Amino acid sequence: MKKTIIVAGAAGEGINTVELFIEKILKKSGYEIFSYKNYMSRVRGGYNYSTIVVSDERVFATVEEADIFIALNQEAHNSAQVQLAKGGLLITEEEISDQAKIENVLSFTKEKFPEEIKGKNAFSMAAVGVVLKHFGVEADLFEDVSNKKWKDEVNRENQKAVAWGYEQIKSELVPKVNHQKRMLVGGNQAVALGALSAGLSFYSAYPMAPSTGIMTFLSTYEKEMNIIVEQTEDEIAGIMAAVGASSNGVRAMTGTSGGGFALMVETIGFAAVSETPIVICNVQRPGPATGLPTRTEQADLAFVVTASQGEFSRIVLAPLTVEDAFYVTHRAFNLADKYQVPVIILTDQLLADSTQSIPSFETKDLTIDRYLKTEIEADYKRYDFDNVFGNRKYPGIDAETLVMTDSHVHDPYGHVTEEETATIALKQKFLKRTEAIKAESKAPLFKGVEDYKTLFITWGSTYGALSEAVDALILKGEKVALLAFSDVFPIKKDVLTPYIKSDTMIINVEGNAMNQFGMLLRMETGVMFNQSINKYDGRPFTAKFIELEYEVIKNGQR
Repeated sequence: MKKTIIVAGAAGEGINTVELFIEKILKKSGYEIFSYKNYMSRVRGGYNYSTIVVSDERVFATVEEADIFIALNQEAHNSAQVQLAKGGLLITEEEISDQAKIENVLSFTKEKFPEEIKGKNAFSMAAVGVVLKHFGVEADLFEDVSNKKWKDEVNRENQKAVAWGYEQIKSELVPKVNHQKRMLVGGNQAVALGALSAGLSFYSAYPMAPSTGIMTFLSTYEKEMNIIVEQTEDEIAGIMAAVGASSNGVRAMTGTSGGGFALMVETIGFAAVSETPIVICNVQRPGPATGLPTRTEQADLAFVVTASQGEFSRIVLAPLTVEDAFYVTHRAFNLADKYQVPVIILTDQLLADSTQSIPSFETKDLTIDRYLKTEIEADYKRYDFDNVFGNRKYPGIDAETLVMTDSHVHDPYGHVTEEETATIALKQKFLKRTEAIKAESKAPLFKGVEDYKTLFITWGSTYGALSEAVDALILKGEKVALLAFSDVFPIKKDVLTPYIKSDTMIINVEGNAMNQFGMLLRMETGVMFNQSINKYDGRPFTAKFIELEYEVIKNGQR
């Protein structure tokens, strides 16, 4: 069973509140949830909607059409003609005379409500009640329709409206499910939680959608977790503060989107040459420049893997799911400390603004590995050219050791030098470090039939929709499989060797126009994809979109 709910209206009309109540109660009732926010770059007004996919099995991607459409204003009411699936239910407070094409309509105009239910949230809360009845939710969960920030009378009024809406349909339309222990987590929240689990002490950033949620979430727990969250005047200050904190032994992080990352480039080079660990989360959105601030894309990869001048080691990681974002972020800090390099986490607006029901994080095997040198050494070489990882001290770690940090080429002690031998040795250290990182990189996730004829390759958040598409295609009898990369740079030369067969058609799937990861794979492995499925309209992939594109390719129409 899989059903999709769309809650649509203007910014400021309560879309997020309705979404939150539905997600929270259905999750508590045992359903799996995946939701995604589709919103415009404006504070109030515009046409916005949240899509909530509800299932009795794990869900990893959004869906284009709704089985239940809640219209919070006239524009949303009109949009239901396009976004509602055939046979779906429209819940509206508008008159229904113009809805001849929609078979199932519940119209809750103001005069239909009882006298005791006349609050401003009456319609939206009644719509919540309809949804709860539709999914067989017990009425005793109405008490969860409350907010601590609201007055008691407001919460009571809303619960009355939910109860009234609950009674407007005769019986639940889908069977109940067995309760499973799950938690609702958003993508930005998962990154923040992963950072906290890794021992984050300092986070500095300038607000930039869609990355701001990381900072706001961390700031909520600033005192409780004994961390510092600093909102800086710009992105340059954000990364410089984080590098400064890290150079003095603190686990530090910054976050931004593509335009802000562009401003950070010079400091990334400084972190690299000074061998200062730093974790940067780039939450991608369409560019260039301001682009589409609240939409999604995977078009920063080519820029990120080459950002800043010169040649040096870096690591780029791209979580596949909300759950994966927690573990990837935790691992990013250990890798940054081990190799003393910038580690860039590439997410995107899709992942950042998605909420998913997931199992509790498994933390018992997670470790915080600092790779610090604590013993005093008479001839300590902070930048020993023979050590590609570890051997790090920071200023003040002991009273006997001098640690120097500079942006120039340096000798093993940190003294500025232009001597040829030291210059070559430093570059060779970076090259050896990159090879060590490659050796430690995680293999891509494989999913599909073993005798596949078509192999899809993707990276990052596109995995969710592609995973569901592969499941659907296999049910249709197609011989397909997928590889999903979360360690996207650097790449081992032989990473694809176990998966490439002579008769395999390779289809590259990613959210950009120029196949940036596909071209990176070709550059690093020599393997070229045969076809590609791309999306670059600012909207996320869906399984249906991938299935239709696959049929076009299969039929030789492209």
